[in-house]
Amino acid sequence: MCMLLSSIDQPHGLGELYFLWQKGESHTLLATTGTDATVVIHNRNGQLVERIKLSGLCADMEWDNDGDYLAIITPNSNAVLLWECHANKRLNIETGLREPPSCLAWAYEEPLLAVGTHKGNLALYNHHTTKRIPIIGKHSKKICCAVWNKDNILILASEDKTLSINNSDGDTLRIISLRDTPNDLQVSEMKTDERVAGENTVSLIVGKRTLYLYNLLNPDNPIELAFQQRYGSIVSYKWYGDGYILIGFSAGFIISISTHIKEVGEELFQVKNHKDSLTDIAVCNGQAASCGDGQLKLISVWNNGEVSGSVMPTGGAERCGWSSDGRLLATSGRGYLNVYVTTLPPLYATYGTRALTLTSLTEVTVYQCIGVEDAPEPINKLLCTAEPTALATYALPVEPTLIALGGSHLCCVHGSDAWFYPLSAAAGRARPRPRRYPAPLDRLRLAGDYAAALFEGRAMLHTIEQPDSSQAERECMMFPEPHMQGAKIVDIHLTADFFIFITDQGHVEHFGVEEWRTSVRHRAAGALCAAYGDISGTRACLADTARRLLVYCPAAPHDLCPLREPKLFRGVIWDICLSDRNVFIVYTDDKIDTYYYVSNSINGSHVDLVASTSILPGQIPLILFSGDVYCYASGGSIIKVPLDSHNTSGLADPDTEKRVANQRKHIEKMLLLRRFSDAWLFCDAVDEPDVWRRLGEAAIADLNVEFAIRVYTRLSDVGTVWALEDAAHVEDLSVLCGMLCACVGQGAAAARWAEGSPLALELACARGLWRDAAARALAAAPLHAPLVTAQHAHHLELTADYHEALANYEKSIITENLDDAKVREHNRKCEAGIARTAIRCGDVMRGVTTAMKLADDVTLLKECAQLLEEEKQYSHAAALYDHAGNTERAASLYIKLKSWLKVEALLPKINSPSIHIQYAKAKEAEGRYHDALKSYLKAQDYEAAIRLNLDKLEDIDEAVHLVQETKSVQGAKMVANYFQNSDDSSSAIKFLVMSLCYDDAFQLARKNGKLQLYGEILIQTSQARSEDFKSLALHFEGEKNHLLAGKFYFHAADYNRAMSHLLKAGGSEEDENEAISVAIDAAAASDDERLTRRLIELLLGETDGTPREPRHLFRLYMAKKQFMEAAKTAVIICNAECRSGRYREARAVLRGARAALRRPPRDLRHALALLHSYILVRTHVRRGNHELAALLLLRIADEVTFFPLPQHQVSILTSTVIECSRAGLKHQAHRWARALMQPELRSQIDPKYSKKIECVVRHVPRGAPPPPRAAPCPRCARALPAAALACAHCGADLPFCLATGMHIVKDDLTACPECDFPAILSEFTELLRDEGKCPMCDESVDYRRLVKIDDVSIYLDSNTSE
Repeated sequence: MCMLLSSIDQPHGLGELYFLWQKGESHTLLATTGTDATVVIHNRNGQLVERIKLSGLCADMEWDNDGDYLAIITPNSNAVLLWECHANKRLNIETGLREPPSCLAWAYEEPLLAVGTHKGNLALYNHHTTKRIPIIGKHSKKICCAVWNKDNILILASEDKTLSINNSDGDTLRIISLRDTPNDLQVSEMKTDERVAGENTVSLIVGKRTLYLYNLLNPDNPIELAFQQRYGSIVSYKWYGDGYILIGFSAGFIISISTHIKEVGEELFQVKNHKDSLTDIAVCNGQAASCGDGQLKLISVWNNGEVSGSVMPTGGAERCGWSSDGRLLATSGRGYLNVYVTTLPPLYATYGTRALTLTSLTEVTVYQCIGVEDAPEPINKLLCTAEPTALATYALPVEPTLIALGGSHLCCVHGSDAWFYPLSAAAGRARPRPRRYPAPLDRLRLAGDYAAALFEGRAMLHTIEQPDSSQAERECMMFPEPHMQGAKIVDIHLTADFFIFITDQGHVEHFGVEEWRTSVRHRAAGALCAAYGDISGTRACLADTARRLLVYCPAAPHDLCPLREPKLFRGVIWDICLSDRNVFIVYTDDKIDTYYYVSNSINGSHVDLVASTSILPGQIPLILFSGDVYCYASGGSIIKVPLDSHNTSGLADPDTEKRVANQRKHIEKMLLLRRFSDAWLFCDAVDEPDVWRRLGEAAIADLNVEFAIRVYTRLSDVGTVWALEDAAHVEDLSVLCGMLCACVGQGAAAARWAEGSPLALELACARGLWRDAAARALAAAPLHAPLVTAQHAHHLELTADYHEALANYEKSIITENLDDAKVREHNRKCEAGIARTAIRCGDVMRGVTTAMKLADDVTLLKECAQLLEEEKQYSHAAALYDHAGNTERAASLYIKLKSWLKVEALLPKINSPSIHIQYAKAKEAEGRYHDALKSYLKAQDYEAAIRLNLDKLEDIDEAVHLVQETKSVQGAKMVANYFQNSDDSSSAIKFLVMSLCYDDAFQLARKNGKLQLYGEILIQTSQARSEDFKSLALHFEGEKNHLLAGKFYFHAADYNRAMSHLLKAGGSEEDENEAISVAIDAAAASDDERLTRRLIELLLGETDGTPREPRHLFRLYMAKKQFMEAAKTAVIICNAECRSGRYREARAVLRGARAALRRPPRDLRHALALLHSYILVRTHVRRGNHELAALLLLRIADEVTFFPLPQHQVSILTSTVIECSRAGLKHQAHRWARALMQPELRSQIDPKYSKKIECVVRHVPRGAPPPPRAAPCPRCARALPAAALACAHCGADLPFCLATGMHIVKDDLTACPECDFPAILSEFTELLRDEGKCPMCDESVDYRRLVKIDDVSIYLDSNTSE
């Protein structure tokens, strides 16, 4: 930022112009001189203050360190002209020397002026004492420059190429020789490893080429630095920062070096800001300015010399210099002087969500930092903005020293004058309301219709606008009040409800604006210096004179919470977000610390540090809102800085380890900020018990009981949840804190909170402070004393101090009010304790007797029984276990005692195998084997039962039965050994295989020539190994037994060798059929087409010229899942069976093929329908359903040639005529009767039906035949004959009903649960009730198993050919 403040046009005419800023914190005068032999004093706005006429050209001028005096010398006069700025007075000071002065230098601590002359002499002048000290011969030539350090050491540089170090009296301390003429003498502090206070280093330019550094603390080691030739000569240099030097060269280069001994000679950065030449540089507060090529450039020394701004002043720029406060930059060139504003004074104010800043010397801007819901248009557009937005700008009549902002006004102050502006839509054009205060203001606060001003230790509260006449007293009120005599108000704060002020005597007062009277008064222990209140005035941070911060809450004025340690700080800001009203920040120049104020917790009121956030230099926090800080920045702008305490970066990192670590850190911050709901979400993401427990403990500490219950419920910590639920209904804060401290294991803290309440007694008992508990009980509630004694006894019992426990149980028995249920229950617990501790102390009979008195207490009986068992009192223990219902444990102890009668009485109640095994072993040891066998079987110890049957009872049949039922491997091994010993090798082989002893079984089978038996047994075993089958195959291969060799090679999965042997197998027809069957299985399992091809060649007779039965080929195709070939083969087999008259066998073949095929071919379905219709006729005739029988016979008669035997054809046609006649189908009967009268068939008619058929032929039926029986098509629902198996409308092939032979119907559909063939539900149900089995698969079927099927498509699809 670089704004032109003023420009002075040729104050000294043409020619060079020199200027010098006034020193001091608040002085901004500018002294200029030039070729007109005058010195002119201007203020920073360019207004003329004084013009001083000289006797000649100005040779040098110098302001003193406080800016009160300006010393001026000329080459034409021996005197020094002194101008006093406050009195505007001129003095001529004689030096006491005859030659004219050449240079000037003021000391730091006092107005002591050193004057060097052209002949090398020195004069010292003290303006306070007017004492002059002329010193002759200080140098042999002209003293060209002089400088004082802060220790009052005077350094002089002369053209005699020497440097002298002198004290304040002018005495020479040291002379240093130089190799060339010096100039630009300066002092500063060299950067060292060990910090030494004071300006210890002298620097100067030697011969315009080198920089000479002389350390006063190390005088024997001066440093002279030379630079690159291309830089040119040294024009100027300036110290800055912590021992750094910025050097400007004539060629336009600027470099920065460090004076640290380890870094000397190294350039920190080097830039060339000017193309041709550089004429001057200046440095102030990290900003530097350079002049050259007629331009003025601003550079940042902390950012490697980066140019931050550039201007072309009127008249050019040859020299530049900063004001003492670093806010103004002056530059001169060709007779012109220009003053620029580089840094505005940091004036700012806030109210609520708005901020007011000085954006020019006479201009302020209002910013909206956070969107608000009730903002008017167009401000409501700010609701969605994320950055501060300027609302309005106000031009001010003067440059303000203070500004203030309220809800409806803003104010600027200059000295004791103030101007109030209304905040409105036409704010920029509003006329201010002026007001003059009795003295210059130190503070001003606005809120609502009121303003509060602080001046000279007093405060004024007044209305901004003129009040009503009824509230005239509110126009103005002064503070402090009379009772605070001698107190000075040091800080004020104003909110909509309260005016708050503090004094140097520690007073803190809240004055109610609405009530117009004092609301709260408090006096701190020490003097206060600052107050930082929140937006409501209900919380504040108070700073005392020791810079300690105390959090103050007027609701509890005596409960001040100090921060952890005193520290330097610039201010405190409270969060204005309602949900974060306990959050505040403490900021310094470079850091913001976030704190949380806890007003109520189990640890009392305290302050927690959450996190620290770094800020840049020059940033000043103004507003805090929900983790975002709105800071004042250079130029009056507002920027938003997110706090690290609320930062969420890294929570979604793709690296799981980093993400979880970041989430854990974020959880800790959320706990410190008491954002428990947010912490819950991240605890759920991390999902670690320790993190959940930390959340629960934090919620308990903050008295958030409901949330803590949620957390411990998630942790399944039932005990803590119950304790918290009890605490949730407590209203007394101290009792609540005590209970919650107990929940987190803070016993001492719980006792402190609960002191004086009934909870104190419970806590004393819980902490084991029995004496304290007994004393409290006797003092507060004598009736509770026995209860405390009983608790003490129980504690002693748990800590194994049984004698003391027994004594305390006896003491705690209550002998009064025995009718009270609570008393009886208490005495029962005490008697139970007496029973347990008596047994522990060795008084067994007393313990058993006492326990038996409480026989209804099963838990007590079990505890006492367990104690007695530990004491080896098995008889008493078993009796108590029996009374307690633990019969298994009782029986176990009775077995130890060999009390068999008691054991036998308990056995029917026991299901535990271990008890039965114990009893069985005991009985076996006694020789009672049958009783032992029963117990072994009850315990399911079948190996022991098998062993007992074999060794003791010699019941081999029972042993074999047990092995076959239980599949016991060890039992099978025992049975196998038995048979081996009995020379029953066949049985031994079988049981050896069952016991998985395959090698032993093989050797035994080979020894006894029963390897085939061994192989058959292996085939039936699911755990057989392929190597066992291979051993058998090799054996039979050696014996040339191709059938068995192939069979066992097949089971060994060696299909190639299996096929080779099986195709060679000959012998009987049975052996050949078996070999072919195994070969078919081998071909199907191998999935090798070559093996399949070899087998087909054998079956078709291509190998030996003898074809095998088609059923083998059919089975091969089925095994290979070649269903179309299987279907064709099935039809061939069916035809063969029909030629032999075996119609049921033919149907079975077709049914099997149809079941295997998803979509069987049409000829197979047609053949199956004819055969099933033929077989089904007899069933319907037998049941008297002649119509169905006739319809089926008509279907068969149309395809009578399907049945190849002539006698069968005649029989079918004869039955058709007879059944049609019975069913009333006269036309159909006449048709087929005429067919039977054909010569080739007539002779084969059964004689007993001849006359009847001839009668049917003679009687020709009259009229048209009746329509056939109809049923809807299951696909298209159109009506068609019930016997038709193809729809003439939709062309679909229809499945037939296995019960009637008619086509199925959609609304009355079922299927056989055995063969899954469709049927009409009602007809099939009636048939099963009469016949009891399915007419298709001949399996017995219960009609109640039938289920109605709604989806007919599965059968329609299966009836469609692929």
